[in-house]
Amino acid sequence: MFGPIFKRRVAITLGSQPAPSTGAGALIQVSHALPRLARRLSAASHPRVLDLGSVVGGNLQFFIDLGCKVTAEDLLRPVETVLPGSAEKAGVDWKEPAAKRLEYPADSFNAVLVWDYFDFLGPGEARGFSRDLQRIVKPGGIVMAYFTSRETERREPSRRFRILGADRIEWTPIGVSRSLRHVYQNRDIERMFDGFRTHFAVVMQNGSREILLEKKAAAQASASAPRSPAAG
Repeated sequence: MFGPIFKRRVAITLGSQPAPSTGAGALIQVSHALPRLARRLSAASHPRVLDLGSVVGGNLQFFIDLGCKVTAEDLLRPVETVLPGSAEKAGVDWKEPAAKRLEYPADSFNAVLVWDYFDFLGPGEARGFSRDLQRIVKPGGIVMAYFTSRETERREPSRRFRILGADRIEWTPIGVSRSLRHVYQNRDIERMFDGFRTHFAVVMQNGSREILLEKKAAAQASASAPRSPAAG
């Protein structure tokens, strides 16, 4: 599904050119998916966008300037919990990264920004979450996502993604490392998103796959579904 259309792209480190002030370990990546998504949304009538990453005002403004109505919901926001055995102490619990349900009406959004959320879900949760996405995305709508492809990145921290321009996105590590990071292969992504087709995909220099997935129309989904053997 993805292999033949992946190409290698370069990243821009903060030391190589002047850049806005960023956090330690931040990296600026050249995005080839974001410009395509922006053109798609600019051509739509009253498009709606759901951003599931860290809430960044500049990101919301980027899509508002395209004429979009934007909804933001940070699914990876740490949950303050009371730790066992220390009733007076609270901490950040990263041990149970359960997928949250997307409680939106069907066919609500022209685009959903998932960022790297799937990297933090187990296979069962990822399949359930992709079904939620298929439900809330309009036919012809787009899901933009990053998938880690390197096993060595399992312990990297979660990231904040900040749009710096039409084709530049800052990746800033936040929080603590999470050993439960899951690495999905191309075939896994294909199975998870059987109601979508690949609109665009590229492998970036840091090993992440930048993907735009387009929800199939009902007729397309029916045509691509496996046919049952003819009776008799």
